[in-house]
Amino acid sequence: MIEIRNLLFQPLTFHLAGGGRGIHLNPRERRRVREEDVSPEIEAAAKRGLVSLTVAPEAVASPEPAEPAGAGASKDEPRSGGASASRRRKRR
Repeated sequence: MIEIRNLLFQPLTFHLAGGGRGIHLNPRERRRVREEDVSPEIEAAAKRGLVSLTVAPEAVASPEPAEPAGAGASKDEPRSGGASASRRRKRR
């Protein structure tokens, strides 16, 4: 796998090799693609300093930690049945 990192503060879009697919990179975003998907367009962008290409280590499949009991409710959700207690009034 190859990691592509957008070095600019603006979004970039590239065509991938081997088909009509493309990749969109937001500012400073990183994405991983297969080595065979790296197109000459991406390689040219790396030479110009627009993106950084690095060999990404293969992700080792690790088991996800089990969720503790009672953790089903999100901390972001209000406890009052979904209605926010402190709602703002609309300005007119």
